[in-house]
Amino acid sequence: MQLASAYTSAALIGRTQEQQALRSPSALPEGNGATGASDNTAKIAAPTQDQKTRGPSQTGTSIAAKSATDSTAENAAEKTAETAKAAAKSKTAGANAVFARYDLTHISATEVDHMTSELKSAGFDDLGFLLGLERQGAAYRTEMETRANVPGYKTDSGFDASAPMDLLAKTRSERDLAHRYGQTTERLDSQLAKLEAAHMNRPSAAAPAGPSAQMAETLVLFQAQRLWIE
Repeated sequence: MQLASAYTSAALIGRTQEQQALRSPSALPEGNGATGASDNTAKIAAPTQDQKTRGPSQTGTSIAAKSATDSTAENAAEKTAETAKAAAKSKTAGANAVFARYDLTHISATEVDHMTSELKSAGFDDLGFLLGLERQGAAYRTEMETRANVPGYKTDSGFDASAPMDLLAKTRSERDLAHRYGQTTERLDSQLAKLEAAHMNRPSAAAPAGPSAQMAETLVLFQAQRLWIE
């Protein structure tokens, strides 16, 4: 009887210990209790750490994108500047070609109108200069004389649209007259300077095919001196 009671007591003690072990937090399955909390904390902290890790990469990407945008804008600005420069060069070349066909020191009012029209067609956009030319043209002069006519009176100024004139000398005379009467000469100064520049850039007349008279005389003298020495 005592032996049976001892076995029974041992069995009860062992069962009690097993139950206590099952209730202990350290015996819980992995992922539960304190261990589970630690895992959850690690999982929550992991995205933050990943964000910190990805931060420099995203910053570098943003800097690269900004650099690419700035480079594109700079290239576009350079292309626009080159296009404007080419257009200005083309206009200048067109205007020079027009001026080359006219002698500003021997030009008629009708030719002034033709030259002004050709400059506009060539893209010459100096409006102040073009207006100054139009004032010297036949169309403007004829219109002014028509408006000056008084009904019942015939006015004849003797204007000849085909007669040649020295446009440089005429503009210079108008400038001097305005200065003499105390009027502003800024517009006429600018007009005269541009006319003179256009006239200076005009190609010179072609040289004669044969030797000039002075060169022929020099050759004759040189030949006579040679004969005298011999």
